[in-house]
Amino acid sequence: MVFLFANPLFTINEYRRAVGLNPLEENPSLTLAAKWHAKYIFANNEITHIQRRYGRFYSGKTPADRAISCAYESRFVIENLSRGEKNYNESIKDLFSAVYHRLGFLHFNINEIGCYKLNDIYVYDMGNSFINEACKIDGKEKSGFAGLCKDKNKIISKDVFYNQMKVNPKVVFWPYSGMQNTPAVFYEETPDPLPDYGVCGYPVSISFNPYYYGNKRIILISFELYKNGKKVQKTKIITSKNDVNYILKKTEFVLFPLERLEYGAYYDVKADFVIEGRMKSFEWGFDVEEKRIPVITVVGTKGKYFIKPNVTYLIYFKPLDAEDKLSNLKYEFKRGMSINKIGYKDANTIYLNVSGHPGKTLKITTDKRKIILVIRK
Repeated sequence: MVFLFANPLFTINEYRRAVGLNPLEENPSLTLAAKWHAKYIFANNEITHIQRRYGRFYSGKTPADRAISCAYESRFVIENLSRGEKNYNESIKDLFSAVYHRLGFLHFNINEIGCYKLNDIYVYDMGNSFINEACKIDGKEKSGFAGLCKDKNKIISKDVFYNQMKVNPKVVFWPYSGMQNTPAVFYEETPDPLPDYGVCGYPVSISFNPYYYGNKRIILISFELYKNGKKVQKTKIITSKNDVNYILKKTEFVLFPLERLEYGAYYDVKADFVIEGRMKSFEWGFDVEEKRIPVITVVGTKGKYFIKPNVTYLIYFKPLDAEDKLSNLKYEFKRGMSINKIGYKDANTIYLNVSGHPGKTLKITTDKRKIILVIRK
């Protein structure tokens, strides 16, 4: 189980350690690059990885350019960012639900990071210290990879490039085996891997370490999700072959449940591949969050539901379509009842705790729904 604390580096490393990946260390140049990009986003009100040259606080067009401008020698830089969360923990949790950003945090070839928070803006720049140090040396490698250093013609040897990758696990699953409190839902990210869906279940990803599998032919045979032993029928699998944003690599595979996961449920994942002519199968499971909190599922636009006083509930409004989210939430009640707690958990769920006499009612309305909650004995 991953415990979240205020330190973003601690939280990210707890996630990485949970799947066997190396921890990250802070790099001052990457922190400075993250800081200046956060300032750019705030000043220009643009959530973007690409800066405009004439924007305020411009520090470089790409994440690599910005890192170089802050005395980082390597162009091997991966950037994650988010906006709107209350703290680092919420930001990181949201980014792990966004599969492209998740795979950035779970990259096999990073070992250092810079993080910066400005109001509700969070920027994370990640790199590789072995590559960065090699970029500082006047070496004359004849074979390897170019384009990784400030001097794009400089060649980094394959040994240096793969140095971090080769100590990491061969395969990473997320959610990982035995994971507790897995989020139930995924909304959207930019770019959006599922542009036709505004809300769906938390994605499941499998990524193969390129050091071991980069040159091997990987054929996906099946990728399935089971809830309490029953196969989840509505899913969509995304690979490098059908990724509309052309971001996934041939070593990365993602399954999206097209409906959100059920609170408190246990899920199994089964996946079969043929790798270099040999069958390779994986099977693992995870638990979804809020196992101990009662959930009321609202289906349709109207309904009457019974609740106990002084008990916290999750009221989940099942989406009416692929884009449905709660809006204009209002509630109404009379004397004899009081609201102890009410608020949004996510765009389709609220949490609620009331006190009052049996028979007292609470009316909740949104733009599309009207329900009545009745206190029972």
